[in-house]
Amino acid sequence: MWTCPNCNSTFKITNQNHFCDSTNNFLSGKTEVSLALYRELLSTLEKIGPIILRETKSMMVIASDTAFAYIIKLGKNFIDIVLPFNEPFAENLCFRKIALVPGSNQYNHHLRIMTLSDFNEEVTEYFRKAYANGKNISTTRA
Repeated sequence: MWTCPNCNSTFKITNQNHFCDSTNNFLSGKTEVSLALYRELLSTLEKIGPIILRETKSMMVIASDTAFAYIIKLGKNFIDIVLPFNEPFAENLCFRKIALVPGSNQYNHHLRIMTLSDFNEEVTEYFRKAYANGKNISTTRA
């Protein structure tokens, strides 16, 4: 593990490229609606397991052992999230776009959350799958 001497963030890769700043820049000037959605997202994910937040210049990375979700936009009344998977989950009611990342076998699943009720069981189950990928564990339940 490597710890950035400027911001004390820890990474598996020495000298990991990152943006040394707090989440305050990413959240600065956002509406109470989008901040409430952001807080609910974090609360939902923390019920699944411990998470690490890392801000970049263009997004917020959410990780367990490795990155498993990305907040790509906090709008006035929504939050856009990307969950990467190695297969497309086409049979769902929550993703507005599923796209193969060029040159890889990864499919980015785009999710737009507009209300607190959008954090339903289907969305939470996909968060569990993504979290498990970030921990490299199986999502099979007993």
